[in-house]
Amino acid sequence: MLKYGLCFIVFFLSSFSLYSQPGIKGGLAVSALQASGEDYTPFLGYEVSWVQYGTSNPVFGIQLGAFYTIGISDEFIFQPELYFAHRGYQFDQTPLYDINYSLGINYIEIPLLVEYYLPLGWGFHSAFIAGPYSSIKLSSDKKIKLPGEDIHGEVSSVNNFDYGIIFGITTEFSVWSGEIILDLRFNWGLANVLSQPDDFISISNDPGTVKTRAVTLMTGYRFNQAW
Repeated sequence: MLKYGLCFIVFFLSSFSLYSQPGIKGGLAVSALQASGEDYTPFLGYEVSWVQYGTSNPVFGIQLGAFYTIGISDEFIFQPELYFAHRGYQFDQTPLYDINYSLGINYIEIPLLVEYYLPLGWGFHSAFIAGPYSSIKLSSDKKIKLPGEDIHGEVSSVNNFDYGIIFGITTEFSVWSGEIILDLRFNWGLANVLSQPDDFISISNDPGTVKTRAVTLMTGYRFNQAW
């Protein structure tokens, strides 16, 4: 349903657009998970029950995909996008035990963004970005680094979907027959991305919520000729 709904929106807006242009983007994302109760044991098990109280660090991952720009007016554009996006979090207990627990989640991310171009009158264009996104989980894995041993495994407690809002700023430079784009954007997750697995012994009646946070720096190219 999501795929058909997105296609309908793109087709409808394209029918009334001033112009439409495809493009590609890629870059680096820095992500983390934020637990309401600051305890990840109900979701990840006793493997993190004490490791999580060491040092918590974000995870670096790639974000790659494509977008389609639909011009609505001189100031506003609508831009549906499609990305492969890596998210995650990690815990360290290096000083005492030399142990690291890392959770990595791969998503297909679908933002639906609106850009407002700032009337700066410079030799390049800048715009504010805002809009919702939804994500579909592809895989979720853990990696535990112990002295002399690495343990890998699937994490069943990661939910299949995530959603939230994106906001940020973009800058465009005209090059050749298109534009080079630089994006700085923030993902603020609204969905609970972790659940207490059924096969866990009930650790908490109310484990709380865990939500994604991410900052992404991307560069891309927009083609002047539509597909």
